[in-house]
Amino acid sequence: MDKRVDALRVTACFMVLLLHISGASIHAFGPAWWGANFWDSLSRSCVPLFFMISGAMLLPKSESLFDFFKKRTIRIVLPLIFWSCVYLGWLKYNGVHTGNWVVAILTGPTMFHLWYFYAIIGLYAFMPVLRRFYQNSTAAERTWVLVVWFVASSLYPLFQSLLFDAQCGYLRQGLLAEVYHFYYFGGYVGYLLLGAMLAERKGSVKGGLSLFALASVGTMAATYIYSKRLGVPCEFFYVYLRPLVIAAGIGLFMAFMGMQKGNSSKALRVTSDATLGIYCLHPLVIDPIFMGHGWIHLTGRPWIDPLLAAIGVFIVAFVVISLARLVKPLRWIT
Repeated sequence: MDKRVDALRVTACFMVLLLHISGASIHAFGPAWWGANFWDSLSRSCVPLFFMISGAMLLPKSESLFDFFKKRTIRIVLPLIFWSCVYLGWLKYNGVHTGNWVVAILTGPTMFHLWYFYAIIGLYAFMPVLRRFYQNSTAAERTWVLVVWFVASSLYPLFQSLLFDAQCGYLRQGLLAEVYHFYYFGGYVGYLLLGAMLAERKGSVKGGLSLFALASVGTMAATYIYSKRLGVPCEFFYVYLRPLVIAAGIGLFMAFMGMQKGNSSKALRVTSDATLGIYCLHPLVIDPIFMGHGWIHLTGRPWIDPLLAAIGVFIVAFVVISLARLVKPLRWIT
C-alpha cells in the first residue's frame, strides 16, 4: 500500500479523536472554549479525508458488482453490526432503554460516531455509477461535476443560512433542490470524486499545508465571530460540507500526495489497518477510562490537554485493537 495513503488514514483517524475530545468544551463559553475551538477547527476535515481516501482507492479500480459489494459488506456491514451491538450493550449496562436491537441498528447509529457507516453505505451504493463516470469522463467533465457539487452542496447552502436563518444555521439546498432539482449533486459524494482527482495529480507539501492552515484558521475565526454575534457557541462552520472545511481537506490531501511515493513500513501498515477499529472503539476509551479517571485534563491547560488526551486515547485504542487483530476472525470487525 502507498505509504502516503496509509499515513493520511492514520492522521485522519487521530483527528477524529482530537475532534471528539476537544468538542466536549465547545458548547459553552469559558476558559476552555478557545482551545476547543482551535483543535476542533484544526481537525474538522477528518471525515472528508476518509471519504476522499475511499474515492482515491476505489474509483480507478475495475471489478464486478459482486466482488465490489462482497468486499464492502465484509469491510462495512459486519463491523457496523458488531459495534452497534457493543454500544447497545454498553447503553443497556448503564440503564438506557435500548428497545429492539435489530430495529435500533436498522434505523440509525446506536452511538454518535457510527453515523459514518450509514453514510458510507449510501456512498458505496452509488459507487458503481460514479466509478463508470470517473473512468470514462474527461478532466473537464469531472471538474464540472465538482464545481456544481460545491456550489449546490456547500456554497449556496452557506449563504442561504447566513442570510435567512437568524439562529445557528442549517444545511439546505433550498431553491436549488426544491425548484431546480440540484439535489442530485448533494451530500458527500463529491468528496469521492475529489479524492480520486487529487490523487492523480502531483501534490505539494508546502502548498497543501498552507491551504490546510489557512482554511482551519478561517474556520476558527468564523466560528468565533458567528458565535459572538449569536451570543452562544455555534458549530455552524464546523459542518463537513462548509467551504472552509472542504478547503482544509483538499489542503491536507494535497500535502500527503506531495510526499515521496513508496511502500508503507510494517509499523505504518499495521497502524493503518487498525484505524477502523480505533475509530469504532475510541468512545469507550474516552468516556469510562480517560474521563472517568480525569485524564482528559492532565495539565489543566485547555490548549494542551485535548492533544495529550487524543494521543493517549489513540495509543490505548491501538493496543486493544492490535491485540484483537491477532485473532484472524476479529480482523473482519476491527
